[in-house]
Amino acid sequence: MQVVDVVRRFSKTPLKHRMSKYLLDYILESEELLNQIKLVTTRAYLSDTMVVAQAGAEGPSFELELGVVEREEVSLVNGRLVKQTRRNRALWVHDPVQAVEVLRTFKGILHVQFNFAGEIPDWYQKVAERYCPRKMQSEFAKVVREQIDLAISGILLKHEIDQALKTRDRDKFLNYVQSYKQVRDSCLMEF
Repeated sequence: MQVVDVVRRFSKTPLKHRMSKYLLDYILESEELLNQIKLVTTRAYLSDTMVVAQAGAEGPSFELELGVVEREEVSLVNGRLVKQTRRNRALWVHDPVQAVEVLRTFKGILHVQFNFAGEIPDWYQKVAERYCPRKMQSEFAKVVREQIDLAISGILLKHEIDQALKTRDRDKFLNYVQSYKQVRDSCLMEF
């Protein structure tokens, strides 16, 4: 099964946004756009994405996001590390008709996620898996991100320990040292 077959099959199902059928028909008529589409099961950390949902599916009915930059940030708030995911985009469209106009001039790879009302069907999963990063790579990336977060935590805690020593605050010092030891023991890197 190829991308065109998946788009055609999905377009015949009840869709959450009534104009999504118009968009999918446009895609089916544009061989150039079909060649630019990569089907995915998640849009996380991908820059140019579109989601189209079946009726009854969770999440948005339709979204086109171009120029997306998603990153995780760690900041210190009230002495605690807070991890947040920031998402910036150049273009965000919720109307399939408007999306057709945008896609007429779009150049590049468009990562498309079809959301289903129930389980993801095998026919979709087989095609989408070819374009998703291998699970091993994503798991490795997750471990690396967690280790970087731990290293940053260790560095920030070391700074707090130094500050507690300067101000001779015994309670803060003991609290930060205990946290520092836990972070150091969890981190694969030595610091």
